[in-house]
This record gives sequence, structure tokens and C-alpha cells, in this order.
Amino acid sequence: MSKQTSTALIIGGGLAGMEAALKVAQANYRVVLVEKEPILGGTMNSLYSSFPRWENPQKLVNYKIKQLKNNPFVEIMTSTTLESCQRNGELFNVNLASADGKIKRDQVQAVVIATGFDLFDASVYGEYGYGIYPNVVNSLEYEALLKKWAETNTRPPQAVAFFKCVGSRDRSKGNPYCSKICCMYTAKQAGVTKEINPETKCYVFYMDYRATGKEYEEFVRNVIEQRKVRYVRGRPAKVIPENDRLLIRAEDTLMGIPIEVAVDMVVLAAAIVPRKETASLAGMLGAATDEYGFIEPLYGEPVMANDRVFFAGGCGFAVEAAGAQHQGAAAAANVIDLFNQDMGGD
Repeated sequence: MSKQTSTALIIGGGLAGMEAALKVAQANYRVVLVEKEPILGGTMNSLYSSFPRWENPQKLVNYKIKQLKNNPFVEIMTSTTLESCQRNGELFNVNLASADGKIKRDQVQAVVIATGFDLFDASVYGEYGYGIYPNVVNSLEYEALLKKWAETNTRPPQAVAFFKCVGSRDRSKGNPYCSKICCMYTAKQAGVTKEINPETKCYVFYMDYRATGKEYEEFVRNVIEQRKVRYVRGRPAKVIPENDRLLIRAEDTLMGIPIEVAVDMVVLAAAIVPRKETASLAGMLGAATDEYGFIEPLYGEPVMANDRVFFAGGCGFAVEAAGAQHQGAAAAANVIDLFNQDMGGD
């Protein structure tokens, strides 16, 4: 088997998938990168700014896309999904379906799943009014507003409240797990809001905050101390419309007193959940998923889901941009090692 005939199928063109595709191709192995959306970039395309260095996410996406397009070993197929897969020993016979109904058949020797994540349906929390009040939005919807305000030189509302752990760490309505990245992107969103309009009052309602990465603690402290975002420890009980505003009732558990805050918008940091297609892909490729639907690694193999099947990014669990790149590179290293072994160690 030559390098030209060794092919990796990468399912998902977000940051993890792009990194995996790029690293495999840089080893001169053929890569087929499929993405169900018309463009590459995944969730990164929806973001305004990033943590912990306030960088432009689109700049990173554009850089990776340029690298991929300049690599002759990469075939990019957007608006495409994996329709079926038949395993034949070391080969996967795959049918790739494009949005126009065309089917392309191919043979690959390894697969990397990088299908990303979705957000928990915050309408389950009826007391917060998501899906009822137009000025109650989830975190990705707020990212779109931040981009719009920045591009059109529009000021954010006078007061914005951010609720953390909506669907996370709540067994009664959501999931018992922590979604890992919400603390940081909430701090970023509040900080960016103050950057666009320093006069906007920002409140972050939290149980605690978790800043466990390089420069993360410093980032949150900057948001609180320099950008003057007020953190209120306590889970809000209810959001009530009142005089064209939203009245938040909560308890400040540090002060031990009930509080009411009137704002113009509420942003819900909804839990990270796996995409529905991840479970069907895992079943098709013989990979296991955990009780929530995230891909489960084989014992002792952090990015391996089955023989010749690997994964990276949010399909395994919530992960920030840097972590998605690290996992994509790790999955690629496994694929390259596998292909090298197929060639007899060359």
C-alpha cells in the first residue's frame, strides 16, 4: 500500500476536523474531509472574539482553510454527509451524499469523527422564558448579536444578565455533568459586551466559576476587575417580563439575601450536548457512546473509538478551541502511525 492509496475520511469540518485533516495530509496521505454545512469552520464561524486572549476566531478558521486548500492531498467536500459505510477488513467502503442528491463512493482505511456539539434546549427551563420572550437567548444566539453590534457600530442594551449552568449540573432538568467551557465563554461574552459599550451593565449569575486553563483565571479576573462585570453567586429562580424589561429574581448566596435585577436581555449558557448524528455515525462505525451520547474512547486510547476509527473535538465532550486542535492533531497522529504500519513501517 502506498501513501497515495492510503486515505483517511474526516467527518466534520470544524476546528478539530480541519486540524486532523491538515496533519494527515502534511504526512502526504490522502484525506477526504466532509462537512455537512456549505462552508468549513463549524461553531467557530459563529463566534465573536475568544478566550483567553480576545482573538478573532475567524482569523484562525481562515488560516486553516487556506492551509487545507493549498495541500494537494486534501479533498474538501462541503454540503456532504456520510450516508453509509460497509466495513471490509481494513477497508471502509463509504457512500458520501451531497446536498444535491449525488452519491460519491470511496474507499478509506481510517475514519476520524469530528462532528462537534449542540446546545441543550433551554426551553426546558420555562421559568427563564427561553422561546417565550424574544430577549432571552442562548449563548450562540448572543454571539450572533455581538457580531452584529460590532459590525454595525450598534450599542448593546443597557443591562444584560448571563445565567450559567443552564442544563449543566442540574439532575432534575438537565445533565449532572459540568459543560466545561461555559464559565469561560460567559466571561468572554460579558467582557466583549463591556468593550462594545462600557456603559452596559453586565451581571453573571453563577454557582461557582471554573477557570482551569492557561491564563484562564487571569482572564476572568480581568473581566471582573477591569471591565467591571458583576458576578452574583446564586441560581436565578425566575425571569418576569415587566415594563418592557426582564425582572430577575434570585438569591445572592454569598450575601444571604434575595435580590431583584431588571435587565434588557438574558443570555443562557446552555449545556453542551452531542449532536444527534454522532450516535448514528458511531453505530455505523462500531464506536461506543456514553449515557449522554458522547463518543467513548477505548481503554487507554484517548482519541480511539474503534479499530481504525478515531474522534476529536466536541463529539467526545465539551472542548475549547485549543483543545479541539490538540485532539485533532492527536487523532491525526494515530492515523499516520496506522498508515505507516500498513506500509511496513516506512
